[in-house]
Amino acid sequence: MSLYIKRLFEFMNVKFVEERGECKKLWEEFSPHLSIFDEWDFRFSFLNFFEYKLHFVLLEDDNQNVGLLPLWYISEQNKYFWFGDIGDGFNWQEENSFWVKDKKYLKFLMESCPKSTVLNSLKENACDFLIGDERLSRSNPKQLLIMDEIHSVDDFLMTVDKKLRQNLRRDKKRVEDLNPEIVFDHFEDFEALMKFNSDKFLDSPFKDNRMVKTFNHVIENGKSGAKYKSRMISVKVNGEIVGVDLNFICGDIYYTMLCGNDTEKCPGIGHFLTMLDMQDALSMGVKLIDFAESDEGSYKEKLFKTLPQFVITI
Repeated sequence: MSLYIKRLFEFMNVKFVEERGECKKLWEEFSPHLSIFDEWDFRFSFLNFFEYKLHFVLLEDDNQNVGLLPLWYISEQNKYFWFGDIGDGFNWQEENSFWVKDKKYLKFLMESCPKSTVLNSLKENACDFLIGDERLSRSNPKQLLIMDEIHSVDDFLMTVDKKLRQNLRRDKKRVEDLNPEIVFDHFEDFEALMKFNSDKFLDSPFKDNRMVKTFNHVIENGKSGAKYKSRMISVKVNGEIVGVDLNFICGDIYYTMLCGNDTEKCPGIGHFLTMLDMQDALSMGVKLIDFAESDEGSYKEKLFKTLPQFVITI
């Protein structure tokens, strides 16, 4: 269903679009396709299992599509969020921006946003026109590793503080001394990842069966023709899984999205897996590793370049 809700000026309209097929067409028309979060294939999995009501805000000028806010409505919270963001604080959709065909439409698009909307994980350069807006605040930063001058894990280690470098090397050796078995793309190990995560964190997202189904769907899509590829790295010691990373490759970017490990049975496994991720990314010749969002002040800020992100609540 589509519905004109208001006329801004003589030739400018705002339209709410809810029909799935029409929303997908608009997505493909406006998406910059710069990251995995810009791909319908990725976000569709969240729609498939959470089934919140799509609410795409389309700005038209003289009957031409000129701006889009891809939202959905979460009835339990009585709020609108980015399509694919389930409002649980984990901010599953990163690197968001306002999609317009000309910057002159940015403010009009914002004015068209429904009340009770939370727009998380906005890129810094997407917020220039909002400087001074009291509704804008910082959200969780994200970490990146640019691979231009990194040709090995040792190259990376030489870029970090000496004490941290020693800790990373110590953890790497700790695990290597256990003669670990490294397994790639055994996607059945996602079960172990979820169990590690659920056992460790009271607020684990995988205590919600919809999220379990969502990421199983994300993985399957990435194995069968989506615009991204699924990648899994598992570590076993004495035949027992002690750590699993679920990663994705989209374009020239390697995403380390989910992890689970047993630090009691295998101290240092977290750092060991991070270095395995780097090695894997290097073997693929990617230009960037995206280490995802983290809480402000997390240890990842000491390791990688940190990019600020923002949130605006309307």
